[in-house]
Amino acid sequence: MNLASRVTSDTAYGPDLRSTRDLAVDVWYAQLSMAAERLPEHSQCLSSDEQVRAARFHFDQHRARFIAGRGLLRHLLSRYLDEPPERIRFGYGPQGKPFLLEYPDLRFNLSHAADVLLVAVAQHRAIGVDVEPVPSDGVVDSVSGIVFSAPERSSLLASTGLQRRELFARLWTRKEAYIKAEGQGMSLRLDCIDVSTSPDRVLLLNDSRDQWLPSPHWTLRSFPPSPSYAASVAAEGPDWQSTLRVWPPDTGETER
Repeated sequence: MNLASRVTSDTAYGPDLRSTRDLAVDVWYAQLSMAAERLPEHSQCLSSDEQVRAARFHFDQHRARFIAGRGLLRHLLSRYLDEPPERIRFGYGPQGKPFLLEYPDLRFNLSHAADVLLVAVAQHRAIGVDVEPVPSDGVVDSVSGIVFSAPERSSLLASTGLQRRELFARLWTRKEAYIKAEGQGMSLRLDCIDVSTSPDRVLLLNDSRDQWLPSPHWTLRSFPPSPSYAASVAAEGPDWQSTLRVWPPDTGETER
């Protein structure tokens, strides 16, 4: 785990970040569960297409999570852009990855599992983030052969019990964060990606040489955002530092 821990109180978000975020990747942690009376403030800032997507959810809980997630994302990004949340416009890449239409230099990515939401934000570098709950032994047994490469499966075989389940979640979030950052989605061959051998790097299988080679473009960081969850962030280049921040932004941060 690449976490150094320091928790401080910090409410000076927004414009104060502009001078420091070139080498920073901010990872925001938020809870999607919120009181019903708070949902309207998030729903009101959604775009018309987001409103349509929200209306398609059959279950109230899923609809509320979508509204909370999109509303939180808009309010969070508005701190960086000094724009009202309702004025932020998103575009979508070929694999559905969202981006800011009018501010292409500010990159972001989000992931949620149950009520846990993570949003990664960076300047001038592609990023991906993923969060997953630590799974059951049954999930580990049934899914490992599908989603992991040979080196990753070997790492899992060397561990047992809770350690094995936590390793599964950590490896999967590392792989998913890289896939999301890289932008090609699930078109990438999962068995040709190794995120277990090197703690900070992605290794890719060169078929012609039958050799695992480190990708020069990507760096990984993994951390537990809350008990029973694993999370990872992938970003371009080796020269960045990540900070885990908590939303609302007056509750503290953890630097690593």
